[in-house]
Amino acid sequence: MSSEVSAAGQLVVRDGRREDLPAVHRMIYELAAYEGIPEGPQLSVEDLAADGFDSRPPWFFLLVAELGHEVVGYALCNRAYSSWTRRALYIEDLYVAEARRRAGVGRTLLREVCTRALAAGVTRIDWHVLESNQAARTLYARMGARDLCRSEGRLALRLDAARILAVAEGSLLPHQEPPCEAPS
Repeated sequence: MSSEVSAAGQLVVRDGRREDLPAVHRMIYELAAYEGIPEGPQLSVEDLAADGFDSRPPWFFLLVAELGHEVVGYALCNRAYSSWTRRALYIEDLYVAEARRRAGVGRTLLREVCTRALAAGVTRIDWHVLESNQAARTLYARMGARDLCRSEGRLALRLDAARILAVAEGSLLPHQEPPCEAPS
């Protein structure tokens, strides 16, 4: 468990608990609004509880940043596996409430993710960030995170539910050009 002292009090990063899920759910929607897709999330508090606490094994693990008795940020992560480096983690969400940004909350959350990664023998952590989120990109660069599009020419891809079904049924789309090019 990580902690830091700030002007507002003691910041503690700890395992998320079932009772934290309403606050995390609200912040998931805040993150989606920040990213310009407020209608994006399609899950409930009950979905989070079922997938993170009731499922064996859980689909994700949750860390929360707490200041006083208020949840001010979270990291929602899951295990991954790399055919190159073995054990990996994927950070699905890393979010800090707007009023608590630039106070070390995100850095403390990431430090705890890294501490847990080391304890679990993880050698790689992956995540996405919006190109327009310059503050986060600056923090990640200071930590030494690499932009895989620039360093390896890797693009992030996704199949949503409708396309998963279509591909499973054998339906492919006509050839299209990749959505973006690696910067030169």
